[in-house]
Amino acid sequence: MPEMFHVKPPGDVITVGEDRLHVLAEGAGPVVVLCGGLAGNWFDWDDCARHLRTDHTVVRFDRPGFGLSEPSTEIPTTRGEAQRIVDVLDMLALPGPAVVVGHSIAGFYVEGFARLHPERAAGMLLLDSSADRDPRRILPRDLLISASRAAAVSFSTTGLQRLLGTTTRKILNQSVPPGGPSEVTLAWVRRIYREPHYLEAAMIEYVAYTDMAQELRELRDGGEHPLPEIPIAVVAAHTGHTTPWSTAWTAKQQRLATYLGGQFRVLRPAHHHAMIDQPEELAGLIRDLAP
Repeated sequence: MPEMFHVKPPGDVITVGEDRLHVLAEGAGPVVVLCGGLAGNWFDWDDCARHLRTDHTVVRFDRPGFGLSEPSTEIPTTRGEAQRIVDVLDMLALPGPAVVVGHSIAGFYVEGFARLHPERAAGMLLLDSSADRDPRRILPRDLLISASRAAAVSFSTTGLQRLLGTTTRKILNQSVPPGGPSEVTLAWVRRIYREPHYLEAAMIEYVAYTDMAQELRELRDGGEHPLPEIPIAVVAAHTGHTTPWSTAWTAKQQRLATYLGGQFRVLRPAHHHAMIDQPEELAGLIRDLAP
């Protein structure tokens, strides 16, 4: 399939707050919101959404700079991304409680959503979630953000991003759908991973990680924003090969489940992007939380 192909993008690009976001809403029934991790795109959830939309309204959206959403100059925050979930649901006229699913760094966002907007949360699932309570930053944030923006410009103007974009995805995302990746998805990957604003957004979200972890810790420890009494699950991905790292990671995810008062599950075999490796199994776990 040629690099520039004529496939109508799924969903719509709509104005949400001050941003132009790519948003998809499919199916009918209880609402489930699927939030991707660092630099995540809508198509990472395609197979999982296909299993869920038979009896659920499945909402996906690309955060600014990712997927087909336009970039933003704003630095992401836990509160801001929690509010973004609310704003997307409001734009779709879906005011009722929703099950929110957060992969990796989006675990911060959906937990923030449940704590800050408890009346909007029907359940919460954290998939291989970021779990650091107090990460440390050596260099000042503003310096790192400036460096990230300069690096993104450099990679774009020198052609390195165009040359290495899809290779980087293969290195960072080793998950493979049960039926293999579709040609359409591969074409979207070639297009999106070469966008200069995509790299910049990913680098800045990574830099913001430390502040967002601290922000969530303050929400947890402040006592003013307890979790609502909703079903909660923490799901860890496991490749099936036990290593010291996988043992430590699984234990961290289990501690997170205990802290949140949720159930703990392991998906195997699965890499970090377990929604790609095990979409049907994950859809079943999500369905268990839906009202």
